[in-house]
Amino acid sequence: MKKLLLILLIINAIPAFCRTITGEIEKETTGTNRIYDYESNLPIEGVIIKIPSKHYKTKTDKNGNFELKTIINAPTIMALEKNGYKPYSMTLGKNYNENTLNIGIEKTTPKDIIVETDMIHIGDNSFSENSANADEFSLIGAGAFYSKDFNIKNLKADEELFIKIGSIIGIDTIEAQRMGQSHVKTAHSSAPELFFNGNKIAEIKINGDNQKIKVPNELLKVNQKNNITIKTGRNLYKISSIDYDDIEFTNLLLEIK
Repeated sequence: MKKLLLILLIINAIPAFCRTITGEIEKETTGTNRIYDYESNLPIEGVIIKIPSKHYKTKTDKNGNFELKTIINAPTIMALEKNGYKPYSMTLGKNYNENTLNIGIEKTTPKDIIVETDMIHIGDNSFSENSANADEFSLIGAGAFYSKDFNIKNLKADEELFIKIGSIIGIDTIEAQRMGQSHVKTAHSSAPELFFNGNKIAEIKINGDNQKIKVPNELLKVNQKNNITIKTGRNLYKISSIDYDDIEFTNLLLEIK
C-alpha cells in the first residue's frame, strides 16, 4: 500500500452544500524523535504519543524526545495529545524510520473546538483482508455512523468554520483503489459522508491525514447546539443486504478562522 499523503483533498462540484474531499505501555523514554512548539520551536515535555492499533503509548521527555518501541510494518496511525495544544495525528508508513520524526504542533486558540480525540470505528465488522488498512483496525465497529453535539460561541460575521479530520483509514472507494490504498479487486464502496446540522457537506473519498472541510456559514447555529455526523459508505456491489464499509478515524477538530 502506498504511503498516505499528509494533506490530500479532491474537490468536486456537488449540489447544495456538499463538497467531495477526497498490552499498553506507559513510560517516559528518551529517543531521537522530537516534538516541538510550532511557533517557538521549543521542545514540549509530556506529549502523549499513541499507536492505537498496537495498544501502545509513550510520552516525550523534557527535551521533547521520544522512542517508538513497537514494530511498524504497515501504514499505521500515530496520535499525539497535550493539554493546550491541538490534537495531531499522522499515518506512519511501513518504511517508517524512527530516527527522522520531527513534529511541530500548534497551541489551541480560545475558539478551537475539540470534538473527538479517541479512535473511532464505524461499520459492521465485516470486511476483506484487502480493505485499506484492514490489518491496522484496532476496535469493534459501533454502528454505521458517528454523531457528536457541540456548541459554537461568538462567531463573527467575517469568520469561517473548518472541520479537520486528523487521520482516517479503511475507505474502499474506487478513488482509494486507484491510488493503491485499497486492494479489494471485486467491489468498491460509496464514500463516507460528512453531515453538519443534518446537511451533507462532504464525501471523503480517500484515506489520509489532516483533511479539512469548510462549513457553509448559513448552516451554523451560534450560541446553540450544533451536530457533526459521519456516515460510513456501503458496498456498491452487494444487493441482497447492506454491507457497510468499516473505517477508523481519530481527531476531529473545529477551527474558526
